[in-house]
Amino acid sequence: MKSYFIETYDLNKWYKEVMALNKISVKIDRGIVGLLGPNGAGKSTFLNIATAQIRQSSGEIFVEGHEVWNNPKILKKIGFCPEQEKLLEWMTGRKFVRELARLSGIPREQAEKAARDAIEIVGLTGSMDRSISGYSKGMRQRIKIAQAIVHDPEILFLDEPLQSTDPIVRRDLVKLIHSLSRDHGKDILISSHILHEVERVTSNILLIFAGRAIAQGDISNIRDLMDKYPHTIRIRTKDRKKLATLLLDYDFVQNIEMDVLNEDYIDIRTTDPDKFYCLIPEIVIESKLEIYEMTSPDAGLEAVFEYLTRGW
Repeated sequence: MKSYFIETYDLNKWYKEVMALNKISVKIDRGIVGLLGPNGAGKSTFLNIATAQIRQSSGEIFVEGHEVWNNPKILKKIGFCPEQEKLLEWMTGRKFVRELARLSGIPREQAEKAARDAIEIVGLTGSMDRSISGYSKGMRQRIKIAQAIVHDPEILFLDEPLQSTDPIVRRDLVKLIHSLSRDHGKDILISSHILHEVERVTSNILLIFAGRAIAQGDISNIRDLMDKYPHTIRIRTKDRKKLATLLLDYDFVQNIEMDVLNEDYIDIRTTDPDKFYCLIPEIVIESKLEIYEMTSPDAGLEAVFEYLTRGW
């Protein structure tokens, strides 16, 4: 068995006049690998080509040593969790996963058990007979992962699975992803535009910027560059004044701004993202403050990419 599960050679993709991927040649190691880049960098295009949803314009891509386009044999080994929230809202979670199990080729008599097993792995057994329309953000992410693993694939592609989740849900999803790799033997490629989000999942990353692969390897090297720049973190909460008061005591919180157009949002600028991301769950637990969403804009990450691509 090769030490890598994906390899590409001069992989290109054009959308009319736009070049989404530009001569990407990489070998992606087994385990969990983070595909990191700002929005519009080409991450989703790369995943869509790797899962045969679209075809490359030129170049080659191999998954487990096989071409993926028009290759049902290798596609059975792949599971995909999309970024989009286009779920069948009227279905229960169990029926949704069961029907997708059937679409993946699992016989009718085995699809029910496969669906229940996948739902148990993601921790949704108690809610599997509820309508998806009543699921929380975290539950919706879990049911999407359940459909991705229902046919027991060897490889998982997860497109922005942690996006817009609150700190507690994000922590639980990270544990689930680790479990899928450690306990169930999956090789996983997970995309994100947030460095510190990826760092909680894996230390092995591939950086994409403007359709190019510009760096690959251990995240610590990129992190050293990233931490030179202050980060802005956006939080949605009903009690932003209370949150602001609690954060003012910390010297790594550089600035706090209330969104004047939306009374639920607050923007925090921090000089130490590591400490900040560790602090937020503590605040949630100790102060019983409800945080509904936490996101990080691309500004800091793009500053790193600008540095790395200077002179290209």
